[in-house]
Formats: sequence, C-alpha cells, structure tokens
Amino acid sequence: MAIRLSSSASLVHFSSSDGLRIEGRLTKASADRAVVLCHPHPLYGGSMLTPVIMRAEQGFQEAGYTTLAFNFRGVGGSEGSYGEGPAEVADVIGALAHLEEALGARPKLMAVAGYSFGSYVGAMAAAADQRVGFYLGIAPPLNRYDFGFLRQAICRVALIGATHDEFCEAARFNALYLSLPATPWTRALDTDHFFSDARDDLTQACREAIAWMEAPA
Repeated sequence: MAIRLSSSASLVHFSSSDGLRIEGRLTKASADRAVVLCHPHPLYGGSMLTPVIMRAEQGFQEAGYTTLAFNFRGVGGSEGSYGEGPAEVADVIGALAHLEEALGARPKLMAVAGYSFGSYVGAMAAAADQRVGFYLGIAPPLNRYDFGFLRQAICRVALIGATHDEFCEAARFNALYLSLPATPWTRALDTDHFFSDARDDLTQACREAIAWMEAPA
C-alpha cells in the first residue's frame, strides 16, 4: 500500500538550538498534539524522505497530530555536518521549539519519533527535554548505541523492533524493554531493520502505539 501523507505539508526552515538552519516538512493539524520525526543515519542516505519515517508520519497524521519531519544537520537543505548523534540532539530541540512557534503555544502533548539512528537521537532528546510526553523508537540500533539514558525519560515510551534486525539483537531489545522504569509498549515485527517487506505492518504498529499512548494510564 502506498504512503498516504497529507497534501497540506509545507517546507519550513528553523534554527537548531546551536544556531544552524535546519530544513523540515511541517503539516499542521491539531494545535494540541504534535510530533517531531527523526530520520536514520545521515551518512548512509537517511533523510526526511526515508520511507519508514514517512510511514510513521502517516500514522501520526491519521491520529490528528501536527507533524514535523526534518533533515538532520548536513542533510538536504540543512546546514552543518554530521555530529555523531549528540550534536543532532540540538536539531531535535530546535524542531520542538519550532512546533511551539508554528502552533502559537506549546501543544498539550509533544512527541518525538525516530527510526534507527533517529531513534537514538530522539531518545536522547526525550530523556533530556521535559516537554516531550511520548517517545516512539523504531528499530533502535542497540548493537551500536547504548540507550541506557532512556531510563531517565519521564515520558511514555513505545518501541517497535524487527525480529531479524541486523543492528539489534533480540536479547538487547528485550533487555532495554525490561530496564525501563515504566512498562513501555512494544511490538516486534517479523522483518529486517529496513521493514522492506512489512511497511504496511509498520504503519499499523505506529497506529497502535499512538492509540496506546493516548489511552488512560
């Protein structure tokens, strides 16, 4: 099934928290619920046009969220160069600030969603920024990065994994799940890291994660 994004998207530019000009795709909907979407590794072709990111974007749009996908520093029309992860947190913080500015006030719910490298950067932002009420991590590359800091996050957490993920052993995924202080929502799809044969299943998993997050705690 083809990706179905809103036709009302607009190209925007905003400043990272350290002053770089960042390129994004903003689609306005609810003023109360908004999400920043973080793409995979910049050095391996990741961008805001990555299909997995667009699938997550579709899920949030269907739920009525204002969405902001963007290109990390050094990608597309964004200034700067690859910063190995911690530097890219400044791009996410800038994106959250831009959502507040674009909507005229802080939404009641601010979410961050990320795929692969973007899940790592998004998790760091979610753990550090108390504005974030929901974090969705898709295919976290736990073989490469330590997500232990996610235990500090006060937001609700959802994780979507892949049973044949070459960048995340199942044992590491389960260990992260068990280590979090509040029980997260998780789903493991029978596919690889790129969800190449499970894109529709991924969209549905995103829908379910969002519905779980919005249900009473």
